[in-house]
Amino acid sequence: MPIAMHPRIRAVWTGARLAGPAFTVQTPPGEHPSVRRAADEAPAGAVIVVDGGGAVDRALWGDKLSKLALERGVAGLVVDGAVRDVEGIEALGFPVFAAGVTPTPPRRDRTGKVGAPVTCGGLTVRPGDFVVGDRDGVVVVPAELHDQVFDQVLAGAQT
Repeated sequence: MPIAMHPRIRAVWTGARLAGPAFTVQTPPGEHPSVRRAADEAPAGAVIVVDGGGAVDRALWGDKLSKLALERGVAGLVVDGAVRDVEGIEALGFPVFAAGVTPTPPRRDRTGKVGAPVTCGGLTVRPGDFVVGDRDGVVVVPAELHDQVFDQVLAGAQT
């Protein structure tokens, strides 16, 4: 069944909401290259899910990547790490959920992995798992349970 991420993963602006299949990226804490690659490669409708090791001392995402992702049709970002430029991200209306916010920019020395299972908010998230985020937090529905959960939601909505 759906599983909630740790409550430290929160919307960085009020009203942010997202839903879509996970496009995963793992990066060494505070490192940017693989996150940038994910922003360039994630398909329209996907939610980029970043395992940043929970480190919040360097931002992995900001308003420039938000603008790029929004233009490409990406549904949002969930990052177990920090972001920056929250005012700009909110102005764009790009949904971002993160473990923290910091003005410190990322490093650009080491790369990680794109498209492999990651740990984010205490959960294992695999590419294609369905990710939903709103004011209450972030929930992940394993891909193999998506149709079953969707049917249960529809059935509950009809009663």
